[in-house]
Amino acid sequence: MPLPNLNAQCMANNRKTGKRCKNPAAYGCKTCRYHGARRNILKGTAHPNYKHGNRTKESMATYSNKVAELDHLEAIAHSVGIMEGPIRAGRKPKIK
Repeated sequence: MPLPNLNAQCMANNRKTGKRCKNPAAYGCKTCRYHGARRNILKGTAHPNYKHGNRTKESMATYSNKVAELDHLEAIAHSVGIMEGPIRAGRKPKIK
């Protein structure tokens, strides 16, 4: 958090009284640290709440069907004797 700028006052208003906050504003910001003073707000794909669409219901269903298909092929390979070793562990996917 940047050091406060003692010359600038926080621009936020109190909801209850309607009066301005009397704290000094953070350096380079219009508000104090209590009211959300931030200097580098990330935008686009760098923002932590960015929605990329990789986990939509459609993509998750496609992924689940592909894993189920892979499990089926692996079971066939084990039963025929082509493949050795343990069968993949984990939760079995829902087939739709």
